[in-house]
Amino acid sequence: PRLPKKVEHPLKILDKKSPSPLNGDEWKRTYKNNPPEVWKQKFWEMFDPKGWALWVCRFKYNHENEKQFMCANAIGGFVQRSDAMRKWAFGTMFVTGSEACLPIEISGCWLMRGDTVENLTEANDDALCYTWTKIDHTSAAGRALVEEYWTADVDGFLEGKLVTDGKLFL
Repeated sequence: PRLPKKVEHPLKILDKKSPSPLNGDEWKRTYKNNPPEVWKQKFWEMFDPKGWALWVCRFKYNHENEKQFMCANAIGGFVQRSDAMRKWAFGTMFVTGSEACLPIEISGCWLMRGDTVENLTEANDDALCYTWTKIDHTSAAGRALVEEYWTADVDGFLEGKLVTDGKLFL
């Protein structure tokens, strides 16, 4: 008996049909192995807006967040459940605020292959709990937002709010 043919990941098909000069693995190595002043410049030189898109995500139910540790668990789980996108995505997820410093909010900034978040929502249905907004990479404000998210760290500030947890999706 013949085994059913394995269905190729839609982004693998996109890679074949419309190759991008931006190699996700190369970008991740650049980010991980260089200080921000180096990787920021290299990213904008490497970025291919025809093959990749930048997104900011905000949890739709931030008004319900009451416990910081639960939000920290949520972003850890989100990153873990996004594993099927590892070859085609890079992102940061953060929790800002705490019980002592309300509101507690979850947000993130992602680079994804293609021009839609559909592949991420198929890989991780938790992505449906977020509002996804495409970032205008041609604007100074858009570039600044990406750089702010990708340089933010715990105990620092993000969009003027105290960062209490963060996760990196490499």
